Formats: sequence, structure tokens, C-alpha cells
Amino acid sequence: MVESPSSEYDEHRARARAAITRQAKAAEADRRARLDRDAEVLAMLAIPGATLGKVAADVGLSKSMVAYIQRTQQQTITTAEQARAFLAQHPDA
Repeated sequence: MVESPSSEYDEHRARARAAITRQAKAAEADRRARLDRDAEVLAMLAIPGATLGKVAADVGLSKSMVAYIQRTQQQTITTAEQARAFLAQHPDA
């Protein structure tokens, strides 16, 4: 039996939608992994004697990436709106 063009289209649409769903899940998993990585890198940097170079070498990142993680995580929350946004992004906080 030969498939009609519309059923072939429907199959491709279903596969495309499934791929988009997988992509969204992968992006969320990547975001969470980056948050975990950043938290661990910051914890390492907080230990007395730790340096950007040592942390970078130990985890396999460049010193500039470790410095970027440190810089971006040091943003201060000064308003209730910023606090709500932070809590929305970090529900485990």
C-alpha cells in the first residue's frame, strides 16, 4: 500500500515534534549541569589556597572560564524583583 502525501507529512511532523521535545529536554539538562558545575567551581574557589589556575587545571576548564564563572556568580541581589528572578531560576536555593 502506498502512503498518501498527507500521512507521510504527518509522520514527519510527529518526528519533528518529538525531536523538538528531546532538544528542549537536553537544553534543560545542559542548563542544570552548568549550574551544578558553577556551584562546584565556586565552592572550590572558596577553599583557602585555591587559585583560578589550580581550579581550572583540576576540572579541565580554562582560567578565563573559571574567572567568568566567579565574576557572573558574584552579582549582588539588591531588589525583591531580582530575588524572585533568582529563586525562579534556582528552585533548590
